[in-house]
This record gives sequence, C-alpha cells and structure tokens, in this order.
Amino acid sequence: MNDWIRRATEHFEKLLTDQLARVERMKGKQRGIGFEAVHPLVVGVCPGDGIGPVITRETLRVLRSLLEPEIRVGRVVLRVIKGLTIENRVAHGKAIPEDVLEELKRCHVVLKAPTTTPEKGGPYPNIESANVAMRRELDLFANVRPVKVPQLGIDWVFFRENTEGAYILGSRGLMVGEDLGIDFTAVTRPGCERIIRMAFEHAGANGVDRVLGVTKANV
Repeated sequence: MNDWIRRATEHFEKLLTDQLARVERMKGKQRGIGFEAVHPLVVGVCPGDGIGPVITRETLRVLRSLLEPEIRVGRVVLRVIKGLTIENRVAHGKAIPEDVLEELKRCHVVLKAPTTTPEKGGPYPNIESANVAMRRELDLFANVRPVKVPQLGIDWVFFRENTEGAYILGSRGLMVGEDLGIDFTAVTRPGCERIIRMAFEHAGANGVDRVLGVTKANV
C-alpha cells in the first residue's frame, strides 16, 4: 500500500506543478491582437480524416473564391496542414503529433475538419480527442456559440469555457491499486476571469444588459 501512496503522491505533485505553471503563463499572457494588425494572416486548414477531406476540399474552393483579392496580394495565406488523421495519430501515439502541433502554432487561425476519436471496442487504441488536445495546447479557452431563434425571441451567445474543469485534467487520473480510481478537475482564477471578461465585453459592445453564469454539470 505504501508504494501505491508514494506513486499517487508523486503523480499529484506533478499535476500541481504543471497547473501552477499554467496559472503563471495565463497571468503573463497579453490580450489577443486584432487580425487587422497581422500581415500576412496565416489560416491553417486541417483536412482531418473520415469525411473531413471531402468537406475540406469544398471549403477551400469557397475560401479561395471569397478571399481571392486578399490571397492575391499576400494579405491572407491558406496553409493546408496534413497529419491529423487517426492513422498518423496512432502511429505517433499522440492526440496531435509534435510536427503537426508545431505547424498549428505557426498559424493565426485554424480551420479544422472532423477527426476520429477512438471508441471502446473499435479498431484503434485509446487516444485522446484531437479537439480536446488542440484546445489545451493552443489555449483555446472560449467556445463562442451564437444561438438565434427569431420566432421565439431568442438571441443568445454562449461563452463556454473550453480548457478548465475536467477538460484540462480529464486524461490524467490514476489508479491506486486495482480497486480505486481517482480523476481530477481544475479551476483557476485567471481562467475564470478571462472567460467572464470576454462575455461581459461582448455584452457591453452589443447593447446586452444581462449576462448569466450557467454550469454544465455532465462534463
């Protein structure tokens, strides 16, 4: 038993160290810059797998038509990033292979097609969702979702926190012996403040006088 407790203590110490470092990185981050200040604006396009390449082919056709003037003068660059297929991810044993992640980090915008997340009993080993890994690695903390139903008078915008709670540590639980499993969740002050600030800034800029805090307890 003492050996299991030692391993669990070391694991928890590593989690705390990593999360405290993440807090410091958030504190030191500057606010995002406006795209008008970026030249050229690099848009990464990930075809993914399954139906993804089919969707991406038509998406690129539309983008190249709509953005033709910007692309022609070098204002916008479309960069296709391959390697986010389930086969390549399994071969590397990672949700996002390192070379693909480095390419993603060099883009200002990423347009991602669907990617396969392995299911129990399926043909692929258990690998973390590429979506969850991308949120964490690129710190994509805000999932902004507008919802409009005019006939019901609904005009909402959801600002869903994307990187904290179970998302940030959901794959880093541990087994203590054969009979005890422990999972973790994490909430930080900087993480809460930035998503709250974004929601209130949007409300203020769009004449909205109510902001509600809602929990999604099933995650």
